[in-house]
Amino acid sequence: MKRIAWLTIIAAMMLVGTASAAYISFSAPQTVNVGDTLEITGTTTVEGLPKPTVNPGFSTEVILYRAQYMKHEIARKTIVVQDDGSFSTSFETDGLEPGQYSIEIVDPTLSTFGSSSKKQQIVNLVDRSGTLKIDSPSNQDFDGTLDLRGSIADLGDAGVQVRVERVGFTVYGPKFVATDKNGAFSVAVPISEGGSYEVTFSDNKGYIGDAVFVVAGTPGPAPTEAMISASSPASRSAPAYFEVDTKSGTVKIVTSAGIDWVVEYIDEDDNHRKVNEKGMLEPETVEVAAKGGPVYVKVYPMSYNDSGAVQVSATNADSVRVSQTAPGLFGDATPTPAQAAPLPAALALLALLAVVFARRG
Repeated sequence: MKRIAWLTIIAAMMLVGTASAAYISFSAPQTVNVGDTLEITGTTTVEGLPKPTVNPGFSTEVILYRAQYMKHEIARKTIVVQDDGSFSTSFETDGLEPGQYSIEIVDPTLSTFGSSSKKQQIVNLVDRSGTLKIDSPSNQDFDGTLDLRGSIADLGDAGVQVRVERVGFTVYGPKFVATDKNGAFSVAVPISEGGSYEVTFSDNKGYIGDAVFVVAGTPGPAPTEAMISASSPASRSAPAYFEVDTKSGTVKIVTSAGIDWVVEYIDEDDNHRKVNEKGMLEPETVEVAAKGGPVYVKVYPMSYNDSGAVQVSATNADSVRVSQTAPGLFGDATPTPAQAAPLPAALALLALLAVVFARRG
């Protein structure tokens, strides 16, 4: 076994050659579709040796040449060797002509890399855009959807991947849509505004082509959300408490104006939050991500000298009502019935005494 190990190391050293000859190798696909990224990965480590044959941080250049008939440079990138001896880079192929290209690693001294290194590879770029046929109009009127219809020759029913972008942001996909036996597809992509949309088509083999569509017009005014409300007196010492029975989605809760209100609320996940961003001239507003359960709200004036009736309104909710149970959830004391109505009891007692004295008189 020791003999085999030594033979392996000796063979690796023979690959490296002399101390001045380093080893480098890279891999890249043999065929790339025009529009796809040409990815290159490589190493400076020889199998069987513990360390890279160059120091981490070593850099050189990789050049992409057009190698059809006459060789001329297309682009170059700098590669930097990492701690494990690896390196990587890539070239974009958008706009390049189909045909034969060469990837070549620059030897800085013409003798830095040994003869066992791989420093060059041929890559063929294939243009598939000619197989894409668009049938839907490139100029469309806004109706809430982008009409995408067409076909891809030789694709059959394998499906096509569609990605729609607007000003650099993806608004749809990437998502596979069905194609029939002739490679035909049809999809209505939801959109929220007019403008220019770039659509990219791909399949399991990579990029096929793209098309630009211009949508004229704008969406109509958004429907006004219905608001439901409840009101209650509120002071600093006696806040108003409400329960909002929400629907799933974003729930907007708004107070009335006229007093600088402080809003505290407890959401369905038992998160307790406090909001006081507006003054007396504007209502306080909070938005809650709801799941369809109750949200509890506490409202009171910022100033101890203020008091008045506060109206709490909510959108995307089934009901808003004054809550008798909410004070306990906020850690506040809940008035007992006797405490809540001491004056009516006293008046009843005075009325009884008045009747007694009237009868004696």
